[in-house]
Amino acid sequence: MRVEGKIVVITGSGYGIGKGLAERFVTEGAKAVVISDINEELMASVAETLGMPAIACNVADPAALANLIEQTEREIGPIDLFCSNAAYGFGGPVPNTTGNQGGLDATEDDWERSWQINVMAHIRAARQLIPLMLERGGGYFLNTVSAAGLITSISGAPYTVTKHADIGWAEWIMLNYGDQGIGVSCLCPTAIATKPGQFDGNETIGLVQTPAEVAQYVVDGLDEERFLILPNPAVGGSFLKKATDYDAWLARTIARIGAMKGE
Repeated sequence: MRVEGKIVVITGSGYGIGKGLAERFVTEGAKAVVISDINEELMASVAETLGMPAIACNVADPAALANLIEQTEREIGPIDLFCSNAAYGFGGPVPNTTGNQGGLDATEDDWERSWQINVMAHIRAARQLIPLMLERGGGYFLNTVSAAGLITSISGAPYTVTKHADIGWAEWIMLNYGDQGIGVSCLCPTAIATKPGQFDGNETIGLVQTPAEVAQYVVDGLDEERFLILPNPAVGGSFLKKATDYDAWLARTIARIGAMKGE
């Protein structure tokens, strides 16, 4: 899946990975990159800089997500690549706005927001677009998941559980529509620095990458149509160890998380 000449939609593209993807896709020669975000100010700034269209969207709102797709198809053209990038996450060293850490203290609202943004937005986009893509011979989805969808770590419970669900949904699409021209890639990054020095001094974070670095992995992964795009190669190694000896992986991870918590 090469983005050159393609129409692309990226949710959550006002900053971070989404913005990095938009910048790179424009460089790669995409016909149009629709910038979409719940933060209209950030969205407008990115769209203006790149000279690309913008459509505001809260992906947790089914009507807003449906409008994003319908407006793009009507005003810009058929969507070739839909990037479900918007996410809601907290936990571990990053509490939510109420101060809880996303463990047993995660609220019903935390779980519901995580489910709607991290899972149902992916599902709703695919349900709406797959029939259209099948009619025109194919299409592609890039779902920003997380390493937390493959290897559970210090992330909050709602984030971890919903990211695991994302992998299951993407697998289901591939198994049922992969032979009909529908492709899916799951982007599973680890720590992303959206500003210089963001994680300086935190030795427990591990490999920290920039949105631009992640975007390079995405372009390469899309070119090869890889199901898993892993910017941090260590994630693949850990995932393999998890599959081959689950109990040993659990023991190592328990010890690692304990050390990260200072226990």
